[in-house]
Amino acid sequence: MVLATPSALAQTALDRADPTLIQRTLPPPAATPQEGPPSIAAPVAPASAAAPVTGIVRAITVDGQDRLPPATFADAIAPRLGIAMSQPDLAALAGAVAQIARDRGYPFATAQVPAQSMAGGILHVTLDLGRIDAVRIVGARSVAADRVLAAALVTGGPLRRADLERALLLVGDMPGLRVTGSRLVRQDGFGILLVTVEADRRSAYVQIDNRGSDEVGPVRSTLIATAREVAQSGDEVTLIASQTPLQPSEFVFVRARYAAPLDARGTIATVSGSIARSRPGGSLTPLKVEGNSADAAIGVQHPLLRTRARSLWLGGELRAIGTDQYLLGSSLRRDRLVTLSGTLTGAAMLAGGAARAELTTNVGLPVGAVTRAGSPLASRSDGDARFATLSFAADWTTSLGKPFSLVVAGAGQLASRPLLAVAEIGLGGPAFGRGYDYAERTGDQGILGAVELRADIGRLPGGVVDRTQLYGFVDGGTVGNLRGGEGGGSLMSTGMGARIGTGRFDWLVEVALPVTDARFDTGDHSPRISLRLARAF
Repeated sequence: MVLATPSALAQTALDRADPTLIQRTLPPPAATPQEGPPSIAAPVAPASAAAPVTGIVRAITVDGQDRLPPATFADAIAPRLGIAMSQPDLAALAGAVAQIARDRGYPFATAQVPAQSMAGGILHVTLDLGRIDAVRIVGARSVAADRVLAAALVTGGPLRRADLERALLLVGDMPGLRVTGSRLVRQDGFGILLVTVEADRRSAYVQIDNRGSDEVGPVRSTLIATAREVAQSGDEVTLIASQTPLQPSEFVFVRARYAAPLDARGTIATVSGSIARSRPGGSLTPLKVEGNSADAAIGVQHPLLRTRARSLWLGGELRAIGTDQYLLGSSLRRDRLVTLSGTLTGAAMLAGGAARAELTTNVGLPVGAVTRAGSPLASRSDGDARFATLSFAADWTTSLGKPFSLVVAGAGQLASRPLLAVAEIGLGGPAFGRGYDYAERTGDQGILGAVELRADIGRLPGGVVDRTQLYGFVDGGTVGNLRGGEGGGSLMSTGMGARIGTGRFDWLVEVALPVTDARFDTGDHSPRISLRLARAF
């Protein structure tokens, strides 16, 4: 068991009252990715030969297949040589040729057998690989979605499935939009793609939980409100507000974020900022600890790869952070950082399951009045705002056969030098170490992991509960500080819980048992009982 020194215990208490660390435990804005691929309606083939084609077929030529080698259609052609073909046979031939083209990546390909004399026994089949001349959105109107679809699909050449898939998924990635289907129609020889889109211009999410600590909370409320199409098509404004409703003075946090498209290829720019204030109670009440923090950031993200099976995004962010803590009215901590980060975010089907991963490199820039090592007001005596870190987060979910599934998750960080509190990795909390409060152990470097077994049992008898998920888990990790710095340690917990949903309401009940060290709040191994009630609007 790791025994914490008195200074490490004091550091833990102050960290748990630091607004920049408290806000990490808040729920993130709900992501609304395209749920599964939108349907693509097969095109209606034109009529086959308007007049009968007579005679023995000696050879078959597919006209219009310049993007595909002639041998591609051998399986459709060979069985039909040396025979006379009826009207149904000609229709079947056209259908087989079109299907081969669709299977080769042209989803709107059609074929027909025009009326012909079949000179020399040569039968001509006309193949149209499916060119898009215009795109029309059906349902919700979105200028930004129009731009994405037109730029990607109206190219003057045959439409490839990969290009269609990417364009539809990029539209589905837009705030509040959902693509439900697409089909190609022809009018006067022009190919017009009709894309059905649904839109949600406003949404909100409210959550109440007890994941706070004795010093800040433990009951917390969080509101996430989102408005779309505010200043331009495709943009989004998100507001996150959190506080401790039973002790309103203990914690208040507000974050605003604006996102807007930069081009028709899925690139978005973001501007965000937050302010937070803490006046912790509990064991810190006599010390009159106060905390204030603020940050501002600008960022950009671009989809490098977007398919049903695999996706990859590249993002960058420039962020300025300031945090202050006061003890008995005197300044205790003062951290200032300016960071530049680059992030690769990926999602893929892997080993029979769904995997997500994020790899981030973060550099503390040596600009202005950033905090330097040795500063008497630094949150860590050896911490410095000039640093480099490499961090990752990943999870993998797979089915074990109904109703069971398995989730494996991990996170970690490497650092170039001792860090300030806001840049450290924390162990304990709702992601890793659920038997403990957030940041019961912190360090410059660390590795965290969790395994969760789930059973989705669905609707309960009586019709009140729509969805039920029971789960059990084991999680934990180890964190440490460079150059022999104080703090760090290892934690492990295990437990079980239930996630229950009724309509737009969701509940969580969880019992987590500390396995290694005692809990900071209680000083023993008593279970941590977590409750959550949430509603989406």
